[in-house]
Amino acid sequence: MLAESSGMRNLVAGPAMNLEITVNRFFSRSALGLVACAAVFMSHPVMAEEAQSVHRIKHEFGLWIGASNPVPGTELDQVLDSNLGGGIFYRFSWPWIFYTEFGTSYANYFSRGTQSATVVPVYGALSYPIQLPIRMQMFAKLGGGSAYVLIRPNNRSGWEPLGYAGLEFSILAGKKFRIGLRLDYNLVYEKNRSEPQQPLLPVTTGSTDPRYQRTAYFKKRNGHFFHFGLMTSFLF
Repeated sequence: MLAESSGMRNLVAGPAMNLEITVNRFFSRSALGLVACAAVFMSHPVMAEEAQSVHRIKHEFGLWIGASNPVPGTELDQVLDSNLGGGIFYRFSWPWIFYTEFGTSYANYFSRGTQSATVVPVYGALSYPIQLPIRMQMFAKLGGGSAYVLIRPNNRSGWEPLGYAGLEFSILAGKKFRIGLRLDYNLVYEKNRSEPQQPLLPVTTGSTDPRYQRTAYFKKRNGHFFHFGLMTSFLF
Protein backbone atom coordinates (compact mmCIF):
# COMPACT_ATOMS: atom_id res chain seq x y z
CA MET A 1 0.00 0.00 0.00
CA LEU A 2 2.83 2.35 0.85
CA ALA A 3 4.48 1.62 -2.46
CA GLU A 4 1.26 2.11 -4.30
CA SER A 5 0.54 5.41 -2.53
CA SER A 6 4.03 6.79 -3.28
CA GLY A 7 3.62 5.76 -6.89
CA MET A 8 0.32 7.56 -7.08
CA ARG A 9 1.96 10.69 -5.65
CA ASN A 10 4.69 10.56 -8.25
CA LEU A 11 2.10 10.00 -10.98
CA VAL A 12 0.15 13.10 -9.90
CA ALA A 13 3.18 15.27 -9.18
CA GLY A 14 4.83 14.53 -12.50
CA PRO A 15 2.35 16.40 -14.82
CA ALA A 16 1.96 19.24 -12.31
CA MET A 17 5.72 19.79 -12.21
CA ASN A 18 5.94 19.76 -16.01
CA LEU A 19 3.08 22.30 -16.21
CA GLU A 20 4.83 24.60 -13.73
CA ILE A 21 8.08 24.44 -15.68
CA THR A 22 6.24 25.27 -18.93
CA VAL A 23 4.46 28.25 -17.38
CA ASN A 24 7.70 29.64 -15.94
CA ARG A 25 9.45 29.34 -19.28
CA PHE A 26 6.55 31.11 -21.03
CA PHE A 27 6.57 34.13 -18.69
CA SER A 28 10.34 34.40 -18.71
CA ARG A 29 10.44 34.38 -22.51
CA SER A 30 7.55 36.92 -22.68
CA ALA A 31 9.35 39.27 -20.28
CA LEU A 32 12.56 39.02 -22.30
CA GLY A 33 10.60 39.70 -25.49
CA LEU A 34 8.99 42.81 -24.05
CA VAL A 35 12.34 44.14 -22.83
CA ALA A 36 13.88 43.54 -26.25
CA CYS A 37 11.01 45.29 -28.07
CA ALA A 38 11.25 48.30 -25.75
CA ALA A 39 15.01 48.50 -26.27
CA VAL A 40 14.62 48.42 -30.07
CA PHE A 41 11.82 51.00 -29.97
CA MET A 42 13.71 53.48 -27.79
CA SER A 43 16.98 52.96 -29.67
CA HIS A 44 15.39 53.97 -32.97
CA PRO A 45 15.75 57.79 -33.21
CA VAL A 46 12.52 58.39 -35.13
CA MET A 47 10.42 56.27 -32.80
CA ALA A 48 11.98 57.84 -29.73
CA GLU A 49 11.33 61.35 -31.06
CA GLU A 50 7.70 60.52 -31.81
CA ALA A 51 7.25 59.03 -28.34
CA GLN A 52 8.61 62.20 -26.75
CA SER A 53 6.51 64.47 -28.99
CA VAL A 54 3.30 62.70 -27.93
CA HIS A 55 3.85 63.76 -24.33
CA ARG A 56 5.32 67.19 -25.12
CA ILE A 57 2.94 70.18 -25.17
CA LYS A 58 3.37 72.24 -28.33
CA HIS A 59 3.25 76.04 -28.00
CA GLU A 60 2.47 78.47 -30.79
CA PHE A 61 2.41 82.28 -31.00
CA GLY A 62 1.11 84.15 -34.04
CA LEU A 63 -0.41 87.25 -35.52
CA TRP A 64 -2.77 88.13 -38.34
CA ILE A 65 -3.76 91.16 -40.41
CA GLY A 66 -6.66 91.61 -42.80
CA ALA A 67 -10.15 92.96 -43.33
CA SER A 68 -12.53 93.57 -40.42
CA ASN A 69 -16.18 93.92 -41.39
CA PRO A 70 -19.69 94.09 -39.95
CA VAL A 71 -21.56 90.97 -41.04
CA PRO A 72 -23.48 91.78 -44.27
CA GLY A 73 -27.23 92.12 -43.82
CA THR A 74 -27.08 93.23 -40.19
CA GLU A 75 -28.13 96.68 -38.93
CA LEU A 76 -24.55 97.69 -38.19
CA ASP A 77 -23.58 96.89 -41.78
CA GLN A 78 -25.90 99.70 -42.89
CA VAL A 79 -24.06 102.20 -40.69
CA LEU A 80 -20.42 101.10 -40.37
CA ASP A 81 -17.87 100.44 -43.10
CA SER A 82 -15.15 97.80 -43.34
CA ASN A 83 -11.63 98.62 -42.27
CA LEU A 84 -8.20 97.12 -41.70
CA GLY A 85 -7.81 95.04 -38.54
CA GLY A 86 -5.27 92.82 -36.88
CA GLY A 87 -4.66 90.62 -33.88
CA ILE A 88 -2.41 88.24 -32.02
CA PHE A 89 -2.99 84.77 -30.57
CA TYR A 90 -1.33 82.07 -28.51
CA ARG A 91 -2.26 78.40 -28.36
CA PHE A 92 -0.94 75.12 -27.00
CA SER A 93 -1.79 71.46 -27.54
CA TRP A 94 -4.03 70.70 -24.58
CA PRO A 95 -6.40 69.07 -23.60
CA TRP A 96 -6.38 65.67 -25.28
CA ILE A 97 -6.52 66.14 -29.08
CA PHE A 98 -7.58 69.80 -28.87
CA TYR A 99 -5.66 73.07 -28.77
CA THR A 100 -6.43 75.83 -26.29
CA GLU A 101 -6.21 79.28 -27.88
CA PHE A 102 -6.24 82.80 -26.44
CA GLY A 103 -6.22 85.93 -28.55
CA THR A 104 -7.21 89.53 -29.07
CA SER A 105 -7.66 91.88 -32.01
CA TYR A 106 -8.30 95.53 -32.80
CA ALA A 107 -10.57 97.14 -35.38
CA ASN A 108 -11.90 100.68 -35.80
CA TYR A 109 -15.06 100.94 -37.93
CA PHE A 110 -15.90 104.29 -39.54
CA SER A 111 -19.02 105.50 -41.33
CA ARG A 112 -19.96 108.13 -43.88
CA GLY A 113 -21.16 110.34 -41.03
CA THR A 114 -19.71 111.08 -37.60
CA GLN A 115 -20.41 107.66 -36.14
CA SER A 116 -17.61 105.18 -35.49
CA ALA A 117 -16.99 102.14 -33.32
CA THR A 118 -13.82 100.64 -31.89
CA VAL A 119 -14.03 96.95 -30.96
CA VAL A 120 -11.32 95.06 -29.07
CA PRO A 121 -12.36 91.43 -28.46
CA VAL A 122 -10.48 89.21 -25.99
CA TYR A 123 -11.34 85.51 -26.29
CA GLY A 124 -10.48 82.00 -25.28
CA ALA A 125 -11.40 79.01 -27.44
CA LEU A 126 -10.92 75.31 -28.03
CA SER A 127 -9.45 74.46 -31.44
CA TYR A 128 -9.89 71.11 -33.14
CA PRO A 129 -7.12 70.31 -35.67
CA ILE A 130 -8.16 68.54 -38.88
CA GLN A 131 -5.40 67.19 -41.12
CA LEU A 132 -6.23 67.62 -44.82
CA PRO A 133 -4.72 65.35 -47.51
CA ILE A 134 -2.79 68.17 -49.25
CA ARG A 135 -0.37 68.92 -46.37
CA MET A 136 -2.77 71.58 -45.15
CA GLN A 137 -4.18 71.69 -41.65
CA MET A 138 -7.53 73.16 -40.65
CA PHE A 139 -8.48 74.41 -37.19
CA ALA A 140 -12.14 74.68 -36.17
CA LYS A 141 -12.54 77.00 -33.16
CA LEU A 142 -15.31 77.82 -30.72
CA GLY A 143 -15.18 79.90 -27.56
CA GLY A 144 -16.07 83.19 -25.92
CA GLY A 145 -14.81 86.07 -23.85
CA SER A 146 -15.38 89.80 -23.59
CA ALA A 147 -15.11 92.77 -25.96
CA TYR A 148 -14.25 96.38 -25.23
CA VAL A 149 -16.52 98.65 -27.29
CA LEU A 150 -16.11 102.41 -27.77
CA ILE A 151 -18.86 104.31 -29.58
CA ARG A 152 -18.35 107.80 -30.98
CA PRO A 153 -19.42 110.62 -31.01
CA ASN A 154 -21.25 109.68 -27.78
CA ASN A 155 -17.97 108.47 -26.23
CA ARG A 156 -19.77 105.56 -24.60
CA SER A 157 -17.54 102.61 -23.75
CA GLY A 158 -17.61 99.38 -21.80
CA TRP A 159 -17.02 95.63 -21.80
CA GLU A 160 -19.63 93.36 -23.38
CA PRO A 161 -20.00 89.54 -23.49
CA LEU A 162 -18.45 87.98 -26.57
CA GLY A 163 -19.12 84.85 -28.59
CA TYR A 164 -16.35 83.58 -30.83
CA ALA A 165 -16.04 81.10 -33.70
CA GLY A 166 -13.33 80.67 -36.28
CA LEU A 167 -11.72 78.64 -39.06
CA GLU A 168 -8.08 78.49 -40.05
CA PHE A 169 -6.36 76.93 -43.06
CA SER A 170 -2.59 76.78 -42.74
CA ILE A 171 0.51 74.86 -43.78
CA LEU A 172 3.85 74.34 -42.07
CA ALA A 173 6.47 76.25 -44.07
CA GLY A 174 9.16 74.75 -41.83
CA LYS A 175 9.56 72.98 -38.52
CA LYS A 176 8.91 76.18 -36.57
CA PHE A 177 6.92 78.37 -38.98
CA ARG A 178 3.28 78.31 -40.13
CA ILE A 179 1.42 80.48 -42.67
CA GLY A 180 -2.21 80.50 -43.72
CA LEU A 181 -5.62 82.15 -43.81
CA ARG A 182 -8.06 82.61 -40.95
CA LEU A 183 -11.69 83.63 -40.62
CA ASP A 184 -13.00 84.84 -37.25
CA TYR A 185 -16.56 85.67 -36.20
CA ASN A 186 -17.34 87.89 -33.21
CA LEU A 187 -20.76 88.25 -31.60
CA VAL A 188 -20.86 91.25 -29.25
CA TYR A 189 -23.87 90.59 -27.04
CA GLU A 190 -25.67 93.75 -25.87
CA LYS A 191 -29.32 92.69 -25.66
CA ASN A 192 -28.82 91.84 -22.00
CA ARG A 193 -28.50 95.54 -21.13
CA SER A 194 -31.43 97.41 -19.60
CA GLU A 195 -32.93 100.39 -21.42
CA PRO A 196 -31.91 103.87 -20.23
CA GLN A 197 -34.26 105.63 -17.84
CA GLN A 198 -33.95 108.91 -19.73
CA PRO A 199 -32.62 109.97 -23.13
CA LEU A 200 -28.90 110.59 -23.19
CA LEU A 201 -29.27 112.99 -26.14
CA PRO A 202 -32.65 114.83 -26.09
CA VAL A 203 -34.38 115.07 -29.45
CA THR A 204 -35.44 118.67 -28.85
CA THR A 205 -33.38 120.69 -26.40
CA GLY A 206 -35.50 122.33 -23.70
CA SER A 207 -38.72 120.52 -24.62
CA THR A 208 -40.80 118.96 -21.85
CA ASP A 209 -43.14 117.15 -24.24
CA PRO A 210 -43.12 113.48 -23.11
CA ARG A 211 -43.26 112.38 -26.75
CA TYR A 212 -39.71 113.64 -27.16
CA GLN A 213 -38.52 112.11 -23.93
CA ARG A 214 -39.35 108.50 -24.75
CA THR A 215 -36.52 106.01 -24.95
CA ALA A 216 -38.06 103.85 -27.65
CA TYR A 217 -35.44 104.96 -30.15
CA PHE A 218 -32.77 103.21 -28.05
CA LYS A 219 -32.64 99.83 -29.78
CA LYS A 220 -30.69 97.06 -28.14
CA ARG A 221 -28.64 95.36 -30.84
CA ASN A 222 -26.05 92.64 -30.92
CA GLY A 223 -22.92 93.39 -32.89
CA HIS A 224 -21.91 90.88 -35.57
CA PHE A 225 -18.39 91.20 -37.00
CA PHE A 226 -16.07 88.98 -38.99
CA HIS A 227 -12.37 89.15 -39.81
CA PHE A 228 -10.60 87.61 -42.78
CA GLY A 229 -6.84 87.87 -43.04
CA LEU A 230 -3.39 86.41 -43.51
CA MET A 231 -1.77 84.76 -40.50
CA THR A 232 1.67 83.61 -39.52
CA SER A 233 2.82 81.84 -36.39
CA PHE A 234 5.93 80.42 -34.74
CA LEU A 235 6.07 77.06 -32.97
CA PHE A 236 8.25 76.49 -29.94
